Amino acid sequence: MKKVAFYTLGCKVNQYETNAMIEQFIKKNYKLVNFEDISDIYIINTCTVTNMSDRKSRQIIRRVKQINPKSILVVTGCYAQVAVKELEKIKEIDLIVGNTEKKNIVEIVEDCLDKYKCRLQK
Repeated sequence: MKKVAFYTLGCKVNQYETNAMIEQFIKKNYKLVNFEDISDIYIINTCTVTNMSDRKSRQIIRRVKQINPKSILVVTGCYAQVAVKELEKIKEIDLIVGNTEKKNIVEIVEDCLDKYKCRLQK
């Protein structure tokens, strides 16, 4: 059973969307673990309301590979939507998923895992 962990930054909408993504993964038999635990997949739902939230997003992104260097790191949310070019430069990120694609996140991640073509998805 693959493990997935989530980290949510920002507003209540992001919290709601993270919960929806969690449900998608649970339905596909993934085990939800705490973000600080070793996981196969880490999903960060970002925010971009302020420069501080952008910086916090980048800090969390860089911390994931320290927890598990072999994990798949997925970045989604508003910051991922508006700062794709900036995020493409962060080598730790395996997959960038825009807000409009969150509804298909499990399929996108599984496709990435199957073909290991994880770098970018817009």
